[in-house]
Formats: sequence, structure tokens, C-alpha cells
Amino acid sequence: MSSLQGGYSLTHIAAGIAVVALLMLGVGFYAIYQELASLRSQVEGLNTRYEEISESLEEVQGAFESSRGDIESIASSLESIQDRVSKIEERLGSAATQSDLDAVARELASLTQQLEDLQARIQALEESGAEAGERLDQLAMALQDLQARLASLEERVDEVYASLYFPVTVVDGTGTPVVLLERPERIVSMAPSATETLYYVGALDRVVGVDQYSDFPPELNEAKEAGEVEVIGGYWNPSIEAILSLEPDLVVGVASVPNHIQVKKVLSAYGIPVILLPDNSLEDVRESMMIVGKATGEVVGAYEAVLKFDMAVAAAGLLLEGVDPVETAVVVWPNPLFVVGGGTWEHEVIELAGGVNVYGDTQGWPQVSYESLLEADPDVIILMGGHSDGGVTVEGFIEALESQLGEAAREIDAVASRRIYVLLDEYNDSFARPSPRTVLSIYVLAVLIQPSAFDIQPGDLPSEVSPETLDVLGLLEGRVPEEVLEFLGEALG
Repeated sequence: MSSLQGGYSLTHIAAGIAVVALLMLGVGFYAIYQELASLRSQVEGLNTRYEEISESLEEVQGAFESSRGDIESIASSLESIQDRVSKIEERLGSAATQSDLDAVARELASLTQQLEDLQARIQALEESGAEAGERLDQLAMALQDLQARLASLEERVDEVYASLYFPVTVVDGTGTPVVLLERPERIVSMAPSATETLYYVGALDRVVGVDQYSDFPPELNEAKEAGEVEVIGGYWNPSIEAILSLEPDLVVGVASVPNHIQVKKVLSAYGIPVILLPDNSLEDVRESMMIVGKATGEVVGAYEAVLKFDMAVAAAGLLLEGVDPVETAVVVWPNPLFVVGGGTWEHEVIELAGGVNVYGDTQGWPQVSYESLLEADPDVIILMGGHSDGGVTVEGFIEALESQLGEAAREIDAVASRRIYVLLDEYNDSFARPSPRTVLSIYVLAVLIQPSAFDIQPGDLPSEVSPETLDVLGLLEGRVPEEVLEFLGEALG
């Protein structure tokens, strides 16, 4: 956090990252950026024209609504005139004096004038309707032209990618160079973190298959229910047959899963490119975005995602600057006891959130003894509870502690102060998956570990922590830039 001191603002940080990004991309990216900037300018012009057309349509609709009122008024007037004519006919039938005839004549003169006025209004309405019809025809033609021009622009963008990006070689998390001859159009993801990375760089619309645990963003679940995206098996054991049946031109997994490495070996023999993403640290999350961006032709989207990610991380550092770190243990599984150790992205999240990982001197996600937790004596314990039906509860964890440690369990500061929390649903997923969403978990853990930084007391926090029980984004309003809030909100779907 010391690197954020000395008056540097998020604007400076963002600008610095952008400059570094451009330098790294080099001349090739600059040419692409110029072409895309031109296309974006044209799209903005079309969007402006579309808005103008939409406003015109609203005006026409308003004119029709107004005309409807006039027509209803005319109909009402005609009914009134018809009624008055009937009365005149009755009076004519019983007219006996000159004064009665004079009164009838005056009434007829009045009706004649009203009918002339109504005729003029009807003629004006007919002319207005004809003009509105012509405007609608013109607008319809303009919209058709817009659609054709936008379709043409999309084709040009694809051509830019195809001509300037491909063929392309990427080096994945296993250190293996992978060659993609063309822009992939049928992508399969074998891991939730890979799926989420594809989404953030802008390639989700080309995904045709995912593992059973991929459930973000929400539109992915809709696509699965509609049969537009197939499930290719589990995270640990994807089905090679299911993957082959989808005829993919790119498969994405993670380098830490042995079966993903096996899939890579098998599919490579079929000539199918497979990239396995690094997934041990937050730096690996950044690198994964760039690997996926380059492999899918979404380099601009990847750089934008990395920039937003880094801004959100930097904002957390500024928010928690100067706090006293709190000793924290994160439990992956309560019985037997597995915890978050060093060398993991979760370890980095704990430290960025203002905590000190009491198991930071271990590696990975080791199984430890309950006695070690008593000896470590953390001030805060966070349980990874999965989803709401995962069965992990604070009460169950305390019972497990007491069954192993007896009364000594209550000597652990976190137990004594009831600062034990269960992460659930989106909050748990953002912490458990090394993807761009991970940045959300920094703020969630910060609220639990450093509640005073958000002007709340530990006793005000729920023991089960999910978006339904703790509004972290609400606590961040006015404390972080609006752009960061938007990025974090996206992580919630």
C-alpha cells in the first residue's frame, strides 16, 4: 500500500497503466486501435442518428395520440349535433307560430356553422395523418439503412481482427505456445474462472460449451436453459467426447487441474487449440485476461478489463490506507480443516483487504489441525460456504471446534468475539474463482476484517454474508470512484 502514497490519484494510476499498455502493444496494436477508433466514431454517429429517429418516432406517436383525442372530440360533437337535429325535427313537427320557426332557423344556422367547423377539423386531421404517414415511411427507410450500415461495420470489424490479429501465437499457463490460425467462433470453457474471463474480455457470445459450475454471467444460464450452450461435464472431469461433439475451434481451461492438461494433450492431436490459464495469483488473473484477449481477438476488451481491475484494486488500497492489519484465517472446509495458505490469490485478497493470513507461511490450501488454529488465535475467521444450500454454518463450525478442542475453543479471539463469518453465493464465488470478479471479494473481506473503515461495528455484521444480507456496494458509495462501483456491480450480475 505504500506505493499508493505521495498524492497519486486513481487518474494518475489509470493513465500510467494505459501508457504502459500502449507501449506493450506496440505499432501493431496502434494500427488496430486507429482502425477501431474510426469504426467507433462511425458507430457513435449512427447512434446519434438512431436517437434522432427515435425522437421523431415519439413525436409522430404523440401526434397520433393528439389526433385520437381530436377524433374522439369530433365523434362526441357529431353525436351532440345528431341529438340536436332530432330535437329540431320534433319541433318542426309541432311548430305553430312564426317565433317557433325563427327559433328553428337560428338553431339550424348554428348547426350549419358547427358542421363547417367539424369539416375543417376533419380535413386538417386527414392532412396531418398523410404527413405523419410519410414521416413514418421515411423513418422506416432510415432505420433499415442504419441496420444495413451497422451490419457492414460489424463485418469490417471482423475483417480488421482477421487481417491484423490472426494467425496469432499465445503462450498459456503451461508455457506452451498455442497457434490460432483464425478468429475462434466456437469456444468451449472447462472452468468457471475461464468462462468469466471470456465474458469480461467480450468473447462470451462465441462460447458454445461450459463446465457444469459455470454460472456467470446470468445470461449464460439463460443460454444453457435454451440449449444454446451445452454442458461438457464437471470442472475436475470434463468430457472429451462432449467437447469434440461441439466442434470447437478453441478450448479454454486452467493449468492447475490435471484433467485439463490431459484434455489439452488429447485435443491437440485433433488440431484443436487448447489454452490453459495460470490461476495461482492476482497477477495470473491479469495475465489470463491478456491471454484470452489475444487468443479470441479481443485485445482491446482485455486491456479495458485489466485497467478496470487494477483501478478497483488501487481504490481498495487507498480506502484501507493506514489501517492496522487484523489476523485472519480463511477456512476452505471446516471438517477436516482446510485453510487458505500462501501462494494463492485468496492469500493476496486477505492482505489487500486489511488482514494478515495466519496461515500465510504455508502453501496452497493445506489441511491443518484444530490445535494449529488455537495456536494461531486469529481475530477473524471466514468460512467459504459455497451457495446458500452448502450446509456450512457458524454454529456447525463452532461445534466442530469444541468437539476437537473442548472449552479451549472459546479462547480463540474470533470465537470469543463472535467474529466468524460464512461467505455465500456471489460473494463466495468472487473469492473462490481467480477471475476479474475476484476484485469484488477484496471489498467484501475488507468490510468483515476492517469494518471501522466503513463506519460500522463488527456486531452489526451478519454471520451469513451474501448480497442479500450485506450490501457492500451501498457501503462503498462515496468512498470509491463511480467507475469502480460499476465494475464491482457487474461482478454481481
